[in-house]
Amino acid sequence: MFMNSESAILFTQCLQNDFTSLLDKYDPLPNSLHIGYAEANRLLGEMVEDGPVFSLMDWAYESNPKQLKIIHIRDWHDPNAKSQEDHLIQFGYHCLKDTKGAEFVFQNWIESDPNRAEIINASGLNDFVGTNLESVLQPYKGKPLKVGITGVWTEAKVTFLCYDLKTRYPEFDIAVCSALTASSSLSMHFIALDQLKQILGVKVYSSIGAFTEFLTGEQPNLQKRISTNARISSDKLKLDPKYPISELDKQILLYLFRDCKDVEFKTLDGGFSGNVVLKSKSIDHLGHAQVPCVVKIGNRDLIAKERTSFERIQEVLGNNAPSIVDFCELNDRGAIKYRYAAMLDGNVRTFQKLYGLMPDGTGLDRIIDIVFGEQLGRLFEATSAEKLNLLEYYDFQSKYAKSVRNRVESLLGGPQQTDTISIFPGYEVTNPCSFYEKDLSSLKEYNAITHNTSYVHGDLNGANIIIDAQDNVWMIDFFHTHKGHILRDLLKLENDVLYIFCKIESESEWKEAIVLTNILHNQEDLGIPLSFDPPKELSNEKLRKAYRVIAKLRSYYPKLVKLDRDPYQMHVGALRYAMHTLSFDECNDWQKKWALYVGGQLINKIKSYIQKSKVLRIDYLKPIKNQNEIITKIGLTILPGRKDRGRVLLDDLKTIKEESITHILSLITEQEYNQYGVNELKTEIPKYGIEQKQISILDQKVPSMEQMKDIVNWMDTILSKDQKVLIHCVGGLGRSGTVASAYLIWKYKMDSESAIQKVRESRSERAVESHEQIRFLKEWENLYKD
Repeated sequence: MFMNSESAILFTQCLQNDFTSLLDKYDPLPNSLHIGYAEANRLLGEMVEDGPVFSLMDWAYESNPKQLKIIHIRDWHDPNAKSQEDHLIQFGYHCLKDTKGAEFVFQNWIESDPNRAEIINASGLNDFVGTNLESVLQPYKGKPLKVGITGVWTEAKVTFLCYDLKTRYPEFDIAVCSALTASSSLSMHFIALDQLKQILGVKVYSSIGAFTEFLTGEQPNLQKRISTNARISSDKLKLDPKYPISELDKQILLYLFRDCKDVEFKTLDGGFSGNVVLKSKSIDHLGHAQVPCVVKIGNRDLIAKERTSFERIQEVLGNNAPSIVDFCELNDRGAIKYRYAAMLDGNVRTFQKLYGLMPDGTGLDRIIDIVFGEQLGRLFEATSAEKLNLLEYYDFQSKYAKSVRNRVESLLGGPQQTDTISIFPGYEVTNPCSFYEKDLSSLKEYNAITHNTSYVHGDLNGANIIIDAQDNVWMIDFFHTHKGHILRDLLKLENDVLYIFCKIESESEWKEAIVLTNILHNQEDLGIPLSFDPPKELSNEKLRKAYRVIAKLRSYYPKLVKLDRDPYQMHVGALRYAMHTLSFDECNDWQKKWALYVGGQLINKIKSYIQKSKVLRIDYLKPIKNQNEIITKIGLTILPGRKDRGRVLLDDLKTIKEESITHILSLITEQEYNQYGVNELKTEIPKYGIEQKQISILDQKVPSMEQMKDIVNWMDTILSKDQKVLIHCVGGLGRSGTVASAYLIWKYKMDSESAIQKVRESRSERAVESHEQIRFLKEWENLYKD
């Protein structure tokens, strides 16, 4: 068959009954290669004639043969062939030639037009070995064709075919569609898709329409299927009159509810611009009430991306999240139909609306615990520490400078050309315009340090959490779901509580609101939860309620951040969302000016952190009133040269030398020298004329009493000679803070609480980290009481 230069090839891979036929939920697998109940349903749809594969075949067989060549690769086994015996024994007898199991799941098309497609019979992993595939593709060698691949298994047969085509025909432009490929599990499926994209450069489409348009410029004709299959007519769609929708969206609803005779819709809050989010109450064609569903309609490609984002976490969330029961695409619009396992009819409210009904916010505790403790908590359980450049992750780019300036100047009523802006007299702050226009081009994180990551919802606002009539809690809008910063969802919801839910309506309220955010963003240790009791500085009930809800949200911080307790990560995320608030239509000018002022404050914190991080930070103990200055010669720092923080050992030692430090107390273990890439530390220190004392203490642990006595006597001998001591562990907080506190207790007979407070005041609120370290210092105090 002749094909012109704009032609394309569609491959189907093992779309046969023994691999993909629909099963009942508890049916045994017919062989080891069948993808199973869940993946077969996702690939074929609950009803094959309406599912993704059917839609694709309908489009493919209607396409012009001069535009699209179709190649079906099928597994094809001869039970009598000795060469195939081991394979069939290992995986179970499957796809035996001329049997029902070997037939394609779209067999009707094969029989209706037997000459339309090429069929390749393959019996192994490599579709070129022992087949005529190479001769079939010979006419297209050297031609820049577009090639689409669908079928199973994503991580095996599909991947191997992509690799073969990529290496044998480098001129081919290859793509797959996540909705038209499947494996034994969604997790393996998406891992394989990510590898195809990253390693082989294969295009991965979420949308079926985008995939078919890539091949021929056309997409499946959903209109035909609506007119053919739908039992419902347009006049039976009972839509919310307050929220009219387009005729195109009505056609999508007709398809999604094609098995119904009557449907009533309620418009829910939520969704991004251009989307329609509806809750359905439907009656099937037999008169039975169906399980409530939520339908989201929007831009085709974005909706398809949301579908695949949600599919990545669907297995983990289980019944705590909706299941996708259907989806469709029509022209440039797409839709997902979600079914909730136990959503009941009646009054459905959003978290945002419920917030407005709560007098003090405590009634939201249960909902917050369900969302972050149970639902997203399943995702958080798979936390991993990964290097993450937070400025890049939260998408701070100078390309947004123009839009930021437009919003700032519109809000303040004129040009803002200086590096500071004035919201009210006495309330001047850094100009975010300068940050985006100037600072971002040069202000780079010194290195991408490790932060805790997990899969996150990605856009968890007050409208994406819904509560049904029986107080069941659900989430919608999974468009931004991805593996990312573990605090992202908490930071996003906190932003909504502050600048959307909390309605500021006067200058006096605004100034008290600044007091609230000062308290929140001055938290130095994310490992210490906020008190649930609102501070006495807050008298406004709206602000006290906002504080109480945020305190509940932040109660999840300690177990999520673990040892990564520095507030910098909070400041970056909070700035990202504060600046985004300037574009929110639902915020009044008071709220936007609040977010703008806070944004300027956060910029200062972020710039200060980055600038300080370039040079090894050494914090010296602050003096004690009416005492000599001896303790100001005790410094605390992180492990010099830590490679996981991108530090350079020789640069850090140079800084230590320039600080006139004469002695270093190292508290890390031998294993930690290797773990953090500083094996040369012991040999390099003497080269700078500095003496080192090594006392190995396990992370979060304490030395023995005898070891501590040795340490404080050693320190006192050095300090009495007017020399300087630098104490370090890995982070310069837990073990280092414990030793510094013990010296204060020993030397000045301070109580343990005061000693710890002095060290925290000097180094960080996170100094002396564990309960074991606090208990040790209390016992140490008892040894030296008068």
